[in-house]
Amino acid sequence: MAVQLITRSRQPYPDMDAIYILVPCADSILRMIDDFSNEADQQDDAQTKYAHAHLFFTGQLSKELFALLTRSRAAPYVKNISEMFVEFNPFESRVFLTTPSEQPFYSLYSPNAADAITKDLDAASDRLLSVIATIGIRPFIRYYSPEANSKSSDPSPVGDSIPRVAKAMADRLQLKLDEFYSVGQHDYAEDKTGSQSKQSGPPSVIVVLDRSIDMYAPLIHEMSYQAMVYDLVGLDEGDKHTYTIESNDGQTHQHEAELSEKTDPLWEKLRHEHIGNVADILATRLERFAEESAGVSSFSSDGKKLTLEEMKRFLADLPDFKKKQSLYSAHTDLVTKCMEVFDQRNLSAVIEFEQELVTQLSSEGEPVGRMSLETRLVALLDDHDLDDMDRFRLLLLYLVYVDGGNALDRRRLQEVPQCLSANDKRAAINLKQFGIPTNRSQQEASKPLPIQRYKWVTSSQPSPDKQRPWFVPAVQNIISKGTLIIYIAGGMTFSEMRSVYEMARKYRRQIYIGSTHIITPGGFLNDLKSLHLKMLM
Repeated sequence: MAVQLITRSRQPYPDMDAIYILVPCADSILRMIDDFSNEADQQDDAQTKYAHAHLFFTGQLSKELFALLTRSRAAPYVKNISEMFVEFNPFESRVFLTTPSEQPFYSLYSPNAADAITKDLDAASDRLLSVIATIGIRPFIRYYSPEANSKSSDPSPVGDSIPRVAKAMADRLQLKLDEFYSVGQHDYAEDKTGSQSKQSGPPSVIVVLDRSIDMYAPLIHEMSYQAMVYDLVGLDEGDKHTYTIESNDGQTHQHEAELSEKTDPLWEKLRHEHIGNVADILATRLERFAEESAGVSSFSSDGKKLTLEEMKRFLADLPDFKKKQSLYSAHTDLVTKCMEVFDQRNLSAVIEFEQELVTQLSSEGEPVGRMSLETRLVALLDDHDLDDMDRFRLLLLYLVYVDGGNALDRRRLQEVPQCLSANDKRAAINLKQFGIPTNRSQQEASKPLPIQRYKWVTSSQPSPDKQRPWFVPAVQNIISKGTLIIYIAGGMTFSEMRSVYEMARKYRRQIYIGSTHIITPGGFLNDLKSLHLKMLM
């Protein structure tokens, strides 16, 4: 048996059937039809490339494409047609991706991507339909629709360009769902009363959002383990961590660990824990492991908890426990690297200020005024030891907080040394693509800020060592009695992914989150800087 691409020249096997796995598009269907068009000018004695065809499409086959297939010369040779609905990437058990192109953020939000947005929205809605078909629900569709131009005085249609992203996606999805269920073969066709013939219980809902729903989440420092790893350290190929272990005899060994639910149960358990908790959990588990193992008493003879460096050396000298060695060593190395970056960049002070800015509450729960926040912000921005990316993240968080600010605000920030490069200024201006005006006059900006569409909820337990108000992503305010799918066009954050798991446990419901892609703070800043460019799509 041979597996071959349909786009390449292939050897004919006229006495054998062929199995086709195809994307449901005109190009792939036409190529399949060509395989069954009699060669040699369609003479009667000419043979087709294969005896028969068994077609498996990765997603829904539209009525137009089905008609193209049935009217073709290949129709008599087709033995069966199946729709598999696999056009999405199940990143985690409650997280999926519907990546439509290499630059989904640019195609959805750049003013120079008018031609690409339609193509990407169509592709993303096709992939989202595959998710719905796989879960087996018939959801009601809801979408985020902020008031048009409520934040902007810009005469260009910037204010209502963002609502069109969520609405356009929802409209496309509704059309595809209507066609999907109208066929009748999918067991979800409505009966004459309009009820759902298969689904029982509370109705399922899919909420389509765009990135403007929460502009704090992509910028703020998240203290959970998974988010910190992707933000501060990074992984190879999206989920692999390469690390070096040095044993007591001085030898070093390089290892690679894959961090996923399927291969690493410890990652699944620890990924949403506060980084401080992760270090304690690893130390406790390793102490227990040491007590159960022979010849390691020297590591805990003083009765103190093992340090992270001691853990790494301890694991390197356990050749009889390779599996556990690999499991724990990768995480002790990652936690060590996260805490090194945390200390080097003085992120404790940065995160403390971020939380006060976003929640407008101090660590004691007292209200914090705008003047106090601005004074502290300028002091932080003026710190020459502050990392450039952290400085820029603070600046953008402030602009989101003041709804873009006014000319005086922006001029004062530009006077702070090292505050804004040319690319930084461009990224700040590009916030207008998300409903945050960055060109308001001082008089316009003096008007009261509009009421936020989502109230920022504060949590009472942000860290393992103290109680204080803490930012909660906006998606955590979306509740449904039945199965809930939250879809964010334009990227989702690890904090939003964590929130969905917390909601599912709390309410004991099936809740999923998906997006065009996953965004890290660094990636989000780079995407913002590129929105004004003219790219070849």
